[in-house]
Amino acid sequence: MPYAVLSTARMGVFVENSLHWAVTQKINDKFQPCLIVAFNLTQEIFNEVPLPEIRVASSAMLNIDVSLFEVYLCMIVSYQTLNYHTTKVDVWLMKEYGFRDSWCKLFTLGEWRFSIPLIYLKPLCYFSDRNMILLKVYDNKLFWYDLNSEKVTCVLGLPNFHEAVICAGSLLPPSLPSSRKRTNPSRKRKYKQEKVISYFL
Repeated sequence: MPYAVLSTARMGVFVENSLHWAVTQKINDKFQPCLIVAFNLTQEIFNEVPLPEIRVASSAMLNIDVSLFEVYLCMIVSYQTLNYHTTKVDVWLMKEYGFRDSWCKLFTLGEWRFSIPLIYLKPLCYFSDRNMILLKVYDNKLFWYDLNSEKVTCVLGLPNFHEAVICAGSLLPPSLPSSRKRTNPSRKRKYKQEKVISYFL
């Protein structure tokens, strides 16, 4: 992989048959600004995802993370001071995959709305009326964010947990493409190994 995956990226985000990570790239011994790359699982190639124009003050830095929100690629942009203190977060959705102009800013949150440091924020899902969004902050805290009133409410009474993710169900079992047939008994062990790898993708 010709990129350095950022520490917050963790698992790849699956959208449009590709896995996505927030990365940086080292050119001439210097790391370039953050970007998003996609690894196409069919073509087995990397592509850089076009980003919207983001303005950053000279006294600030930004950090990019990615996630899945509904069916859309979601980009979380954290604005930080020079001592890595997060001041605000923008959440963007790519409404039409692959097109720079389709990025839409969903909302902006300032740290003053939270009782804990505003880091590792990810939107998880809408509430039923789509006026509220469930947010995960700092790995183990959940909040409701009201898009109309811009009010933030902590979700109380939950047991301790380390991670919260959205799971997309499917009626199709994980399997190898139908073109791969086990015709040679000597390849039996290799076939089983490939099937396990396919399952985790």
